[in-house]
Amino acid sequence: MKIKKYKAPSMPEVMKQVRKDFGTDAVILQSRQIKSGGILGLFKKNYIEVVAGYDPEPVKPAKKAAIRKEAPVLKKEMVREEIKDAPRSKEMEQVYKLLEAQSRQLQFRLTPEEQIIYDGLIQQEVLPDIALNIVKEGNDPGTASQEDSSTLKQAVHEKIEKRLEGLELGFTYNHKVIQFVGPTGVGKTTTIAKIAARMQLAENKKVAFITLDTYRIAAVEQLKTYAKILHIPVQVAYNKQEYRKYIEQLQDYDVILVDTAGRNYRDDAYLNDLADWINPDEVTNYLVLSMTAKPKDFLDIYGKFDAIGIHGLILTKLDETEQYGNILNAVSSYSGIRIGYITNGQDVPEDMVDPTIKQLSRFIAGDEQ
Repeated sequence: MKIKKYKAPSMPEVMKQVRKDFGTDAVILQSRQIKSGGILGLFKKNYIEVVAGYDPEPVKPAKKAAIRKEAPVLKKEMVREEIKDAPRSKEMEQVYKLLEAQSRQLQFRLTPEEQIIYDGLIQQEVLPDIALNIVKEGNDPGTASQEDSSTLKQAVHEKIEKRLEGLELGFTYNHKVIQFVGPTGVGKTTTIAKIAARMQLAENKKVAFITLDTYRIAAVEQLKTYAKILHIPVQVAYNKQEYRKYIEQLQDYDVILVDTAGRNYRDDAYLNDLADWINPDEVTNYLVLSMTAKPKDFLDIYGKFDAIGIHGLILTKLDETEQYGNILNAVSSYSGIRIGYITNGQDVPEDMVDPTIKQLSRFIAGDEQ
């Protein structure tokens, strides 16, 4: 196979070069956006870099009369183990990735346009199997995108939005008490303050706080600070009896927002204890997750908390990442997911927005930061 690297300011220009050299049978092995040129690192321009290949001599089928001993079958699992165990240099790593991309395209017959969409989803940390399913479902992006980058972008959005169709949106609740759960460091306390401020200002509701996060003194003080600024009462519950007592005392309020302790989600004892505190029949539970989480961790966390009963998700720290594939991974892995809010900063209450399908699609497609 002949392999060549191309670079141009836009994807249509790159595709013109590829087809000029290799024709319509070209195989796109890799595509990415790079910056080049400039002075002392400044004023760099964006370019599209594509690695393309072409096999000018396809393997001819053997004649019917020819009889030969079949070669032993090399199982995929054996190859994978050998590759995994063998040390790879930087150059070999690049070759491995190119061969992997070629194998994937040949196996599933990705067109050059589909390969570009697939590579973009992988860069957004969409899991490979999910990315492949998204690329292959729905309408083919078509060859028109070779000359029109807007056509390809439209195809990307259509495929993402189709996958997001089952997503439920909006911060809804069925109970007076709303509890916020999640692992450590996802921004639960700040998120609660943002929601409280919005309820007060936009919905004219009477809001109260309860915190169960007595493991960290700083967390209690942080919530008390927000409570003072917003003129909201706050209670600290050290056990279930106190918790129920404070809920009874605050019945005159429209909404009671509850901050829970962030702990290790892999700790089954913690999750079992939390399940005793959060009864889905009495409270509305929102899981707060950071978009900076690794894809596998993101799904594992959702699965652990979903088992104890959650009403929806709040996605935080969108401003701290450029990869939003976790949204597609979650929607593709679990049914009935609701996203209440997305947050993109520390300011209260400004840095919180109501998500829409088109907005999430723009994030995932890399059109909105």
